[in-house]
Amino acid sequence: MKRRMLAVVVIVVAVAAVVVALVLTRASGGDKVIGDTFETTVGKTFTIALDANATTGYSWSQTIKDTNVVAYVDNEYVAEARDPQVVGGGGTDTFTFKAVGKGTTTITLAYARLWESVPPAQTRTITVTVK
Repeated sequence: MKRRMLAVVVIVVAVAAVVVALVLTRASGGDKVIGDTFETTVGKTFTIALDANATTGYSWSQTIKDTNVVAYVDNEYVAEARDPQVVGGGGTDTFTFKAVGKGTTTITLAYARLWESVPPAQTRTITVTVK
């Protein structure tokens, strides 16, 4: 009986945590871009998260085709928590943008070493439509 009650309490708490996280994300106006196309409304912010490894010298850069539709807000790199004995661990590079006007534009992200004059190791292009 005690195990069943504990299981019910754990499930209720987990569901409540998910609901709170969803509500807070929507309240802040933030959305995470998953695919290569994204639709939003004027005034909303959204993020694009990319795997990265700053210890290699590579970094992501962004280019917005039409800054009257989408504006760059911020960029943050967070290293993965790893064993201190492991050298060269990766992380996540997260770009934040804001929808500032109606229309469609593209955001191109390039993963490269800025001092090298060769094509990027990776690129990603996202088409954003703001309504």
